[in-house]
Amino acid sequence: SVRQFVQTFKRRGLPLHILVNNAAVMLVPEGRTEEGFERHFGVNYLGHFLLTLLLLDTLKHSGKRGSCSRVVTLSSQCYSAHAAYCQSKLALLLFSSHLQQRLDRGGFSWILGWSTRHSTATIFPPARLAQTAIARLLFRGEGGGYWSNGRTEMTSPNTYDPQLQLGLWDSSCRLVGLQEQHQP
Repeated sequence: SVRQFVQTFKRRGLPLHILVNNAAVMLVPEGRTEEGFERHFGVNYLGHFLLTLLLLDTLKHSGKRGSCSRVVTLSSQCYSAHAAYCQSKLALLLFSSHLQQRLDRGGFSWILGWSTRHSTATIFPPARLAQTAIARLLFRGEGGGYWSNGRTEMTSPNTYDPQLQLGLWDSSCRLVGLQEQHQP
């Protein structure tokens, strides 16, 4: 589980400079996670949400001015072809935008990457999928962007809706049982 992983990692006392949220399921049979969430939403979004927030303190302590810790979340531009998968990826975009707003004052960089903008039937070699994530980890610019093919791109208009972002944030905190102390 995410919580068990975080406990084990923190017990080791290691710094954490980079977190890459890449785990995902796609086109799996309808099902639920152990916690009872729809599988795509639970794995592709809530798992990343919980992992990131539970590791924020470690990321913040590991980073320093001029060399801040990084979080890269791989997403896709698929919002309609397969509803459950696409909704989970839309949630990642909303989450990352809202998180960046909360972290802007702390010298912490949040960069949202991509997994593929091609059809879901197209499978890329892992090295190709990692190119943007690695480039974003090495980039020293502002956080909060959506990167694809080596440049910043706009996402769908609803991903910039602050009320939608906040509503998802609050609902997500309730769903995973996070209290205010875990919120930046």
